[in-house]
Amino acid sequence: MRRGVTFIEILLVVAITAILAGVTVVNLLGKRSGLELQTTTRQIVALLREAQSNSINQASSTSWGVRFENGTSTAPFYALFFGAYATTTRSGYYRLPPNVRYATSSIPQGSSTNVLFSQITGFPLATTTVVLELLGGGTVASSVIQVSRNGSITH
Repeated sequence: MRRGVTFIEILLVVAITAILAGVTVVNLLGKRSGLELQTTTRQIVALLREAQSNSINQASSTSWGVRFENGTSTAPFYALFFGAYATTTRSGYYRLPPNVRYATSSIPQGSSTNVLFSQITGFPLATTTVVLELLGGGTVASSVIQVSRNGSITH
């Protein structure tokens, strides 16, 4: 009887290893993308709460808000601002990650939405819903951020 490993056995081990490695890489990339959606959602909620807090505390003696822009010529972004939105009143500017986008049902392509909080009360001027979508060969997952008229911010 011969001892040793045949060429077919080596090919079989290499093929199984390659399949397992491929499945692992795809799985890890999917988790990373899902983490980007969760992180972006949390950052937006934190920014909304910061704007609300600044309005309650009357920072800079004015109201504060967050602008969500889904531009056609620029990358989608969200920005903290005070008073009326303008590039000169932005206090923070953040782009969405490449694999995260605004759902067109909440912010249509080429438009923007401002969430402005009233001074002292911190109530938003209107109820707003922002939906984020994770892309990956279509919409893979989504996250909903709700700003209610009573000032609650949920996701």
